[in-house]
Amino acid sequence: MKFPVENEKDLARKLARIGAKKTGEGLEHSEIFDNGTLRKKGYLLRLRRFGGKAKLTFKAMITQKEFKEAEETNLEVTNFDGMKQIIEKLGFPVFWIYEKKKTKYLLGKTKITIDRLPFATYMEIEGSKRDIRCIIRKLGLNPSKGITETYFELYEKYCRDKGIGMGNLTFRKG
Repeated sequence: MKFPVENEKDLARKLARIGAKKTGEGLEHSEIFDNGTLRKKGYLLRLRRFGGKAKLTFKAMITQKEFKEAEETNLEVTNFDGMKQIIEKLGFPVFWIYEKKKTKYLLGKTKITIDRLPFATYMEIEGSKRDIRCIIRKLGLNPSKGITETYFELYEKYCRDKGIGMGNLTFRKG
């Protein structure tokens, strides 16, 4: 579940106060692949690079009601560019590229990230429903303000609202 972040420093203090431990930060680069069939079926095929490591992820959406639930399979990849070539040769071109400046936290088994995208900043909480509800309460957040949309969907809405064309979402100019 995601929440818009108004004040990142205040949120970082609140996370520390409830016992969340900072576990890393850096630029995350993600590429989504699709040939027009995956997204229609509720699937996601993503190749991601963060902190010198790469990971291939396949997600099958289960539900996106109160909490987004997906069956997720991850594979560490030692050669990002080589894996990208394989995926494309299998008929899945890059559909969308996006980047996040990410700060990662851990509270028990629950992952909390602050994701700074070029158009907005969000906090994402991933864990059991019970743990997510507990963290939302401890942070004093309104559960009805939680977002289950993907960053693609949020950026698509942002571009539509601003009347601008939607392209890749990166920090690079040009």
